[in-house]
Amino acid sequence: MILAITGTPGTGKTSVCKALGHEIMDLNSVIEEQGFYTGIDRERGCLIADLDKLEEYVQQRHEQQQQQEQKRLIIEGHLAHLLSPEVAIVLRANPSVLAERLKQKGFPPQKIKENVEAETLDVILAEAVELCENVYEVDTSVKRVEEVAAVVREIIDIEIEEEGGSEKKKALMAKYKPGSVDWTRFIT
Repeated sequence: MILAITGTPGTGKTSVCKALGHEIMDLNSVIEEQGFYTGIDRERGCLIADLDKLEEYVQQRHEQQQQQEQKRLIIEGHLAHLLSPEVAIVLRANPSVLAERLKQKGFPPQKIKENVEAETLDVILAEAVELCENVYEVDTSVKRVEEVAAVVREIIDIEIEEEGGSEKKKALMAKYKPGSVDWTRFIT
């Protein structure tokens, strides 16, 4: 099983993953270290990912883990939901909280604006719902990293351990169902 932890930059993916205590594939590092990019977007100050090569790499790693009888591969990054995971956990953040987080990270104003708009319009969530079998949506706006990590850990555990539609899994899916977070009031 491939599980993706995804979300707009600044929603807390990296911090939550560090707190999880699981081995997690950081897709941004893989893109850079393996050379899985087609160029550099100078305007945005980032690499242009080669999604085909990245997905092939993820699938190969998943197959290797299955041969070693490991039940899951967890991938993290704002592109993770695009790489055919069975489960996507989409981290969300209030647009004003997100803007402040991105400012603290040193993002330029245009990149902050672009990411806040993407978050407000549910871009990553909509893509995940379209592409993934099971999607969970977790608001990180007012929770401490450890609290979000506990939620994500619970989702991972239930997805790995619970076959089919157990009552516990159904309750968790209902609690974190896509569409439970709504930032449309921030649209101006």
